[in-house]
Amino acid sequence: MLFQHSILRVPENDKLVMNKPHSKGKRLAVYLDNYTSAQEGDIVYGRDVAVNDFLKGLLLYGQSGEYKFYQSSDALKKSIDSRQDLLDIAKYRNDLFIEIKDINSLKSKNAIFDFDIWHETDADFAEAISLRERYCTRPYPISAAFNVLSYQSLLHDWYLEILLKKTFDYDTIICNSTAAKKGLLNIFDGVSERLRKSHNINLSFKGNTEIIPLGVDTNIFKPGDKKELRLKLGLPLDAFIILWIGRISPFDKADLLPLLLVFQILVKDNPNREIKLVIGGSGENIFNVIIDKCIVDLHLTNHIILIRPLPASLRHFYHACADVFVSPADNIQETFGITPLEAMACGIPQVVSDWNGYRDTVKHGQTGFLIPTYMADLDEEIVIKSGIYDNYDLLDHFEFAQTVAIDLKAFLTALQALIDSPALCKKMSENSRERAVNIYDWKNIIYLHEQLWQHQLDKSNKQVNIPVFNKTYDTPAFYKNFNHYASAKVIDTTIIEISLKGTQVVNKQIFITNYYAYFNDFSVKILHRILIILQIAQKQKFKELTEQFRKSNLSPEKTGRHIMFLLKYGYLQIGDNLNIST
Repeated sequence: MLFQHSILRVPENDKLVMNKPHSKGKRLAVYLDNYTSAQEGDIVYGRDVAVNDFLKGLLLYGQSGEYKFYQSSDALKKSIDSRQDLLDIAKYRNDLFIEIKDINSLKSKNAIFDFDIWHETDADFAEAISLRERYCTRPYPISAAFNVLSYQSLLHDWYLEILLKKTFDYDTIICNSTAAKKGLLNIFDGVSERLRKSHNINLSFKGNTEIIPLGVDTNIFKPGDKKELRLKLGLPLDAFIILWIGRISPFDKADLLPLLLVFQILVKDNPNREIKLVIGGSGENIFNVIIDKCIVDLHLTNHIILIRPLPASLRHFYHACADVFVSPADNIQETFGITPLEAMACGIPQVVSDWNGYRDTVKHGQTGFLIPTYMADLDEEIVIKSGIYDNYDLLDHFEFAQTVAIDLKAFLTALQALIDSPALCKKMSENSRERAVNIYDWKNIIYLHEQLWQHQLDKSNKQVNIPVFNKTYDTPAFYKNFNHYASAKVIDTTIIEISLKGTQVVNKQIFITNYYAYFNDFSVKILHRILIILQIAQKQKFKELTEQFRKSNLSPEKTGRHIMFLLKYGYLQIGDNLNIST
């Protein structure tokens, strides 16, 4: 069947079922963000594609060992997404031990951190450090990938938070391109400099940065029979097809209007050639309306094919049936760019702006052409407005992108060269496929991650473990800050007594009802033991009561919360001798 979902698949020629390892191998923990899978017609975000494909590539090509995936449970559902897609891929491996667990299993002082390294797939670097600081006495290495740098809110919520955390030189932020790494370090330096000037605070990033690009599944994104694919997709069989696939948004992706201007000239300059521009993707309707108006104004209605939305599961077929892929990306929201890589894997030349990650992936003159871009220092009025009652609408990104210009003459020259030379197209096609397979296939990208993780482990093992603080500035202090809300405080010497209702429970006349058992983790056995103790003793001091459960490996705090539950619902009561604090 031609139309299939574009997901990572087990390569037909690769034998992935290996003998079980003699040792446990690498023990890797990964936090899974609960992204909802995009449905056909939804806006497709490169971040989601990158994260999900990385996880699948990890299970297909990662080293033998233990993989522990952690997810946050929804407090109102108390459920963990099974991620059946990951479990299905893991069935092809008998050398892996895989668990999908609730992150709350690690959020206690008695938790067992039975892994060697922690990896974040989508930038939650500071949160991962908080988990380590609060609950683990062993500073295991942390790695984290990211997909966006430029949002104003990140300055406080991401960069500053990381600077305030206790990082080590083996903790690593993974950058997906050379440009992204430089941008990351520029922002860290900028935040540090402004803090020094405004608050006389000296902070700097103590961790490490490494460049590892994103990957592409070359078993899915691959060359195909153009005419057969075009027939299936309803595209003209003999036209020279220029393809754009992506999110249609000048606010956080690319302004497509310069591309339309170049295409208008191409159509005029090639009256005897059938040239089509296919624009496929999804975005806000207002941008679709603007593009439609520009197409009409430029008299290009008969030359442009709009596919909105372009089904995400068919991306590889549209790439494979095109002659050239184009992307005039001009927005700082972009750090890498997956679609040029997908086109490259399909053997399609790429004509793209010389911009961020494109500069790493596209080889100018070999796999395609990089079109010069120009930027002026014109952001003072733009940035001073950013982040203040703007609902994060990214208008600042759009306004700044409008100060970036693409060399339209060079753009036109590159496209015309490919139209004029089938031999050049063929050579660039071969170079593209070879480059994608040899460098960007997920098998190679996962290997780079494995090398990084081993380097992190080797480096951390040579260092003496440094005590980790259990409480950081962002750890709440509910009791300390809000104990004055209550009329009085229950303290160690407060007398606790069993009530008539509690006595009835002990005598099995009634039962304890925990209506919130779905959410809390109170033990009915412990609740009963507390009541029995107090029925025998009649009354006891709060601290003395909690101390009796230490042998049960129950912390005084956890026991105390059981006692307060019984007080809250009338099974216990405060003694007549009110030894409480006001």
